[in-house]
Amino acid sequence: MIYEPIFLDENANVPMYRQLYTSIRERIGSGSLKIGEKMPSIRRISEELGISRTTVEQAYQQLCVEGYLTSRPQSGYYVESAFQGRMPAPQHEPPEETTAASVAFDFGSRYVDRRGYDLDLWRKYVRSVLSREDIVSSYGHYQGEPALREQLARYGMLLRGVDATPDRIVIGAGVQPLLSLICGLLGGKAKTVGIEYPCFPHAERVFRDFRMNIAALGHDKSGVTPQELDASNADVLYLNPSNTESMGRPMPVSRRSELLDWAERADGMIIEDDYNGALRFRSRPVPAMQGMGGGERVIYLGSFSKLLMPSVRISYMVLPPTLAELYRSRGASYNQTSSKIEQLALAEFIRDGHIDRLLRRLRKIYSEKSDLLMTLLGERFGNIAVIRLAETALCAELILRCDKPPQELAAAAMERGVRVIPMDSSDGAARIRLSFAGIPAEKMKDGVEQLFGIVSPYCR
Repeated sequence: MIYEPIFLDENANVPMYRQLYTSIRERIGSGSLKIGEKMPSIRRISEELGISRTTVEQAYQQLCVEGYLTSRPQSGYYVESAFQGRMPAPQHEPPEETTAASVAFDFGSRYVDRRGYDLDLWRKYVRSVLSREDIVSSYGHYQGEPALREQLARYGMLLRGVDATPDRIVIGAGVQPLLSLICGLLGGKAKTVGIEYPCFPHAERVFRDFRMNIAALGHDKSGVTPQELDASNADVLYLNPSNTESMGRPMPVSRRSELLDWAERADGMIIEDDYNGALRFRSRPVPAMQGMGGGERVIYLGSFSKLLMPSVRISYMVLPPTLAELYRSRGASYNQTSSKIEQLALAEFIRDGHIDRLLRRLRKIYSEKSDLLMTLLGERFGNIAVIRLAETALCAELILRCDKPPQELAAAAMERGVRVIPMDSSDGAARIRLSFAGIPAEKMKDGVEQLFGIVSPYCR
């Protein structure tokens, strides 16, 4: 590099991008990096420090937001300002809740439409379980309550075409705990995870915590290619074939077959995160990849965070037979992370047919809201952005012809009361997402107008 070496600690509690951000900021403060000096390219720092380009992009973008660096199109990043006097104390990113009161238009993904669920009905099922003292006075099963696993096996087959038996299902409080279990079961056999960027950041965090290498995979019009996987030397592929990041639509069956062939040929494993796979409303849901004969090669992940409500932390995975047997052999060492009471309530909720009725209601609500948001975005952003629908993610995506990175755009929008979702991108595009799940339909038009006024001066 052009300045003294930077040392990052993978085992520290501080995220890697934050360590890099702090190191560069300290060098600006000490004068090692001077105003106007060009920074090393993202690729160069990535290679020299052995970290992902996404990590470097996050650090650079945060430095740009705070005014330490500036991004010049077609040129790179430059030092914009130096400190005068005392070095400022490190700033930690505030919890999202601290700014909630100032958000007038929330296009974030933390909420769902309140019309989608019947809270009184859910309370009824929870109260039914609470009335059974023999149930609530004991610990839950480490693998998940048998009653819920039985219902999930039926639910997965009917709605998603998943090949599952109750003894191969494991329940957890969200996807992250389940991914941690997967990494532990795979052990030293999984050294490199192939991911199509941008990916689910909470999943990437787990893989990095287990000190696994991350391979950012390229794609063609059908998604991730077997050739990219072969070149990356990945042992594991993590993806959502129901809504690929590169296309914003389901992965074709032909490509799914090719990836299953790759897993057999390379002795690899596919983690299929079927996030909201059943919640497709513009067309019929595409069956899960796992049901295409994945056998020992596909681990299936499902979640109820957007079907019920985000506060009900119930997710599940379907393990291949060999991994399921290994998991059960270690059962005494595992604790269940998901509430036993809520698991049993959900089992009865599914048994009584409410999940089917809920899906029909949600599809109608989100179909109407997505149509409205896509129309509004087309009217205002049609000349400066590619607009596409990420259907199962319940988001519309803007791919902007813009001189500012997405984190800067999101920060500027947040200052004006508009919350959007900045997306990392391997191609350098300024991508932001607007979730239509939680924002009321009557607030969308004003929110889009406000966002356009913030973003358009930076676009061409």
